[in-house]
Amino acid sequence: MFPIEQIKSEFLTALHASKDANIVVLTAPPGAGKSTVLPLWLLDEAFTQNSGHSDSSNVQKIYLLQPRRVAAKNIACYLAKQLGEPVGQTIGYRLRNESKVSKQTRLEVITEGILTQLLQQDPELSQSSLILFDEFHERSIQADLAFALARDCQLGLRDDLTLVLMSATLANEFIRTKLPGAQFIESEGRSYPVEVSYQPIKGQDFWRDHATRVICQQALKHQGSTLVFLPGVADIKAIAEKVEAQLDKGGNVTTTSSSYVVAPLYGELSLSEQQLAISPVSAEGTHKIVLATNVAETSLTIEGISLVIDAGFEKVAIYDNQTLTNQLQQKPISKASAVQRAGRAGRLGSGQCIRLYSEEDFNRRQEHAVSDIQQTDLLPVLIEVARWGVKALTDLPMIELPNQVKETLAWQELHQLSIVDEKNKLTQHGVQLAKLSCHPRYAHMIVAAKNIEREAEQEYGATHLVNLACLLVALLEERDIFNCQQGQSNSDMGLRADYLIEQVTSGKKLHGKQANIIKQAKYLAKQLEVDWQPLIDRQYCGALLALAYPERIAKRRKNSTSFIAANGKGLEIDETDVLADSDYIVAANTLLLSDRQSRGKQLISLAASVDINLLNSWRIAQISEGDYLNYDEQKDAIVAENRRTLGQIVISSTSTQKSLNQELITGMWVSMVRQKGIEWLKLSEACQQLLNRINWLARYQPSLEFPTIDNDWLLLNLDTWFAPFVGDVIKKSALLALDYKTMLNSVLDYTQQQQLSKCAPEYYAGPTGRKCPITYGDMQSPKVSLPMQEVYGQAASPEVGDVEHGQGVSLTLELLSPAGRPIQLTSDLAGFWQGNYSDVQKEMKGRYPKHRWPNDPLTAQPGYKKD
Repeated sequence: MFPIEQIKSEFLTALHASKDANIVVLTAPPGAGKSTVLPLWLLDEAFTQNSGHSDSSNVQKIYLLQPRRVAAKNIACYLAKQLGEPVGQTIGYRLRNESKVSKQTRLEVITEGILTQLLQQDPELSQSSLILFDEFHERSIQADLAFALARDCQLGLRDDLTLVLMSATLANEFIRTKLPGAQFIESEGRSYPVEVSYQPIKGQDFWRDHATRVICQQALKHQGSTLVFLPGVADIKAIAEKVEAQLDKGGNVTTTSSSYVVAPLYGELSLSEQQLAISPVSAEGTHKIVLATNVAETSLTIEGISLVIDAGFEKVAIYDNQTLTNQLQQKPISKASAVQRAGRAGRLGSGQCIRLYSEEDFNRRQEHAVSDIQQTDLLPVLIEVARWGVKALTDLPMIELPNQVKETLAWQELHQLSIVDEKNKLTQHGVQLAKLSCHPRYAHMIVAAKNIEREAEQEYGATHLVNLACLLVALLEERDIFNCQQGQSNSDMGLRADYLIEQVTSGKKLHGKQANIIKQAKYLAKQLEVDWQPLIDRQYCGALLALAYPERIAKRRKNSTSFIAANGKGLEIDETDVLADSDYIVAANTLLLSDRQSRGKQLISLAASVDINLLNSWRIAQISEGDYLNYDEQKDAIVAENRRTLGQIVISSTSTQKSLNQELITGMWVSMVRQKGIEWLKLSEACQQLLNRINWLARYQPSLEFPTIDNDWLLLNLDTWFAPFVGDVIKKSALLALDYKTMLNSVLDYTQQQQLSKCAPEYYAGPTGRKCPITYGDMQSPKVSLPMQEVYGQAASPEVGDVEHGQGVSLTLELLSPAGRPIQLTSDLAGFWQGNYSDVQKEMKGRYPKHRWPNDPLTAQPGYKKD
């Protein structure tokens, strides 16, 4: 008996209860039976009969949502087996490109995206009155969207529609705040104690080698079957090979008829391959080692597992604005996922979990994973939002909303592709492509290819564009078919398309991802009401890719293996790549380089060469022509060019003089200074002293209301002090030769200029009339250096500042010896004469006896002369 049976009555009562929300939230630990037992209760319940709905002739279906294809197919097969039927009768499943349903089907196991499509086609969801969202805690973006649409349908059209959220580890407090009227039910689980231990990597070992060693060690001493959680498919394949080799060396043959079975488990496997991993071993004494991604965390029950080995990582799709794609990144799993994984060892009895990381590492991890909606591509969601008829995610009862800036940028992308208008409403073009089961960028490529196909064939002889577009989309959606097959780097999408067509036309039976690609290409064509045929012309790959990625049309830089894209981004390509010598390409996929020297750069991984003029002829990309000014770094001068451009790409340019007018020249110099900084102008010492004088007044004489002029102020106000003087200057040498002191002085009005000369003079002119420069800086008292003889006869230190209004500031006098060396620093000359002067006098008389050192300096005549 499954633990879920204990709450059967409570659960069914909750479903029949008349509450405003019509939402039930069920929390049940792994193994309780919520996915494999509970759905069968519902087949004979009254609410599956149509009550009060307009189409009363139909029995209402139950939809059971699963976040993964693997779980959906296997759960449907398991439930059908419990009824003694093949899948496709009472119990069926429906996935993208694959379904097993019939007129007798009453419970459909579907993925979340399928529910979204059902609601889009029938907003009242007239064939169903109950939807079960299984493993809702995973919070995939498709689950969030499907729930929001179903909830919107419930609130506005179908108050008899019941929604059930089921999960092993649902964050109930969060859900309660979002769904205050929901009914919450908890079921006990059937789990046994699991002993958790830690075996972190030691030294410099590579983690795959460490994982292989632990797996093999446990295989030799563990009596039951083992489930190993690994980040991705590549890790599974590599470790499977190593484990089989090491166990074989130890005397154990690893075939399905001997002591060990190594069984991979991930989404791309066939149903029979998945069943091998899930089903119990057939021969007594055989131990199964299941190597799985996180698809095995929930829903799937894998028979006989008593040991879990957890690598502690998962591959997460995170949208990158630079590469315009979801990048699979390896991330540490959350504590909740780690607990979930460990629980798989305690389904049938006491179990063991070995974590391949430290306990300290576990304790530092976040409690729950970041939800999809915060980190994945929003375009596929927003096109469904627009298709539903609302203009923003805030218009839907979403469980969680993404960052507003991220959503705004995604709407802008859809607008640039002519999918939505300025009000986020689907255009006629958007309505066409919203029906295609692929990313909006790819749907745009296919629909646009169909729209231009006839004209392209008549005028340019381009044939089978829709065939090629569907094939390219299918290739881009699947893992690269050229992985590990080529001796050199090969990013060419055209070669991949040719290779697949050759396989199809040769009559070879395709398997795995190659078969999936052809199947998807046919399905996309069928959605467009086109009969797909294995006929393509690969020379147009680039033109079609430009429809999906107009910002990544790119031109190769001269004598380089790097490209500049239309959006201004730099793209790198391997020097051995077959496209490295192409003048123009369209990059369909790029990877961010992570090494220290190349960090932040993008490496082209999938692309096609393109004829830039063809893009203009087919109106795929609009080439602009106009006159531009450019600063030539080699000539250190402004030059004028007539350019043909595509975004940031300069296709061609020719010199011209007609655009060298004062306004454009001024704008160019202003732009250059803002780009390079004020330092680029190499302002003289005299200019700096002028600025120091102005800034001293601003700081220490605030009543005069002088501005503070620093580099930031100068950059911000270039139009005021710089621009009026540079309109006739072409060369940088002439620019640097301008009278910047006069230009800077122009920021002051006439009154301020007079005040500057009076209150912060450049020089101190004493009784002898000799000018001594005054140094202004951060200190309140400016400094002047002069021989001591120059100030004989002066009773007090001279002042600067607004002396007339009592705001004068004494100068700091640096008194010099006849040799020009400092002998005293003072801002109190009277105090110096009465104090330290006598000591200085004695010393100076000894050193410089021919110079005047009077006993009474206040009555002595100033002047630099000997006795």
